[in-house]
Amino acid sequence: MLIRRTLVAATLAIGGSSLVAPRPAYADYEHCDALGNCYWVVERPGTGGGRNGGGGNNTGGGAGKGCSYEGQTVPCVVDGLGVWDGSCYVDRVPPPPGGRTDGYWSIRTCGVFGGVASQTPATWSADPPAGILPSYQELAQRAIAQMNLDGPNIGTAPQTDGAGLVGLPIWLWNAVGPSTWGTITRTAAVPGRAVTATARAEKIVWSMGDGQSVTCTTPGTPYQPSYGNRKSPDCGYDGYSRPSTAQAGGRYTVTATTSWLVTWNGGGGNTGSQTVDLSSTTTIDIDELQVITS
Repeated sequence: MLIRRTLVAATLAIGGSSLVAPRPAYADYEHCDALGNCYWVVERPGTGGGRNGGGGNNTGGGAGKGCSYEGQTVPCVVDGLGVWDGSCYVDRVPPPPGGRTDGYWSIRTCGVFGGVASQTPATWSADPPAGILPSYQELAQRAIAQMNLDGPNIGTAPQTDGAGLVGLPIWLWNAVGPSTWGTITRTAAVPGRAVTATARAEKIVWSMGDGQSVTCTTPGTPYQPSYGNRKSPDCGYDGYSRPSTAQAGGRYTVTATTSWLVTWNGGGGNTGSQTVDLSSTTTIDIDELQVITS
């Protein structure tokens, strides 16, 4: 059954001028705050419920169990005023000039029913005001933050407590774990909305400290003494042409940067992706082979 709620246009006196309350929008889904208050939220105000094929003529979209004020049924969402929080309508607005860009800016319109309407100045809050949901992109960032992604857990041969020789191959690898190579998935959610993000490492770029770099699309193979002087089968450096004595601290600084591809899905066609680059460093001591002749 399709239930519709209407709002009789009311003239709201604000600062000596008048504000006519717009007609209500119909909701896409319900949002309940931490206090147990539930509101219906529209993704595209004025277009009807997107999930039910609603159109601009308000012939579609579902209404929820409703909102009330002192026993009177009131619209949960009103175009131009926002979402009912139990006493006022709350609407998210852009940051004012010079205002901080994190968190949420909103205005509240109170006194719409049974009083003189007034609007508060735009105020900032770290968390969404009641009835205002974070965007899918914001939830995606929360999910990514929960992953605690790391740069490579570096392994090399020669080891950092040993020394290599000019011209000999260098083995490079990343000790695989969920936070160093993936795949890792996390979900961030608020009542009425959830986003699931998945991160996979695509490559590691190894900057060898001598102006050269190596790109590996695998985490690399850990070196074993039985491999001798062979080259790594999938991730290695052919060798340094000069000893590290001229470098700071007498060692080459190796920087490994993992490029993570993060994709996220919030349902209803709300998807996205981004690349996250994270780096780790180590050092390698490279000696010059000394030839002794008699």
